[in-house]
Amino acid sequence: MSKQAPADPVIKPDLGLYQTKYLLRKVLRTLPGIGKLSPNLLSIAGLGPGLLAAVFLFEGEWLGALLSIAGRMIINTLDGLVAEEFDKKTHIGGYLNRLPGEFTDVLIVLALYPHAPMHWILPLIILTGWVQVFGLLGLAAGGSTQSVGPCGQTDRLAILMLGCLLALFKVNVWPTLVPLMCAGCALTIGLRVYRSIREIYGLDLSAASSQTTGSPQ
Repeated sequence: MSKQAPADPVIKPDLGLYQTKYLLRKVLRTLPGIGKLSPNLLSIAGLGPGLLAAVFLFEGEWLGALLSIAGRMIINTLDGLVAEEFDKKTHIGGYLNRLPGEFTDVLIVLALYPHAPMHWILPLIILTGWVQVFGLLGLAAGGSTQSVGPCGQTDRLAILMLGCLLALFKVNVWPTLVPLMCAGCALTIGLRVYRSIREIYGLDLSAASSQTTGSPQ
């Protein structure tokens, strides 16, 4: 009997595109032989389209950048799908899953330098890193990863794809889009901090309630 794939969680409306990865997973599951793939190799392979996206963005090759970003998104989704649904999750895999993305995120933003002012590029690089940090910071206190916000990793890539599409039609979009992404990152950081604090505070209340209930009378 073939192993039945676990059902994806119900996609609830939220501020951000992260949960839409489950829609892409439904398509990727139809690919033949995906269970034979190595999620770690897929994670490393994500460096390829990420680096290409940076080069194409720097050169103003908008179609190449758009396709490279789309390729990176597909590979990033595929490696998680293979790891989770074919029992290939490992500790090193969890690290490799994030490493190429964090590295190429910086290069992709930096590659916008010829098309937007550096005084907006540098804040976007910093804010992009903080978005990831504050998404994971709750784990240190027993909370969960936070993916909410209008400028998480998936959202930023989608915004960049939209920018490339508009630039294909000669729209000078980047001087406006980069500051908007900075504002979106700032909002995302605030939302992630708020949700982490709310979740961790709830864990403290639950622990205190359990201790009170279990204490001798």
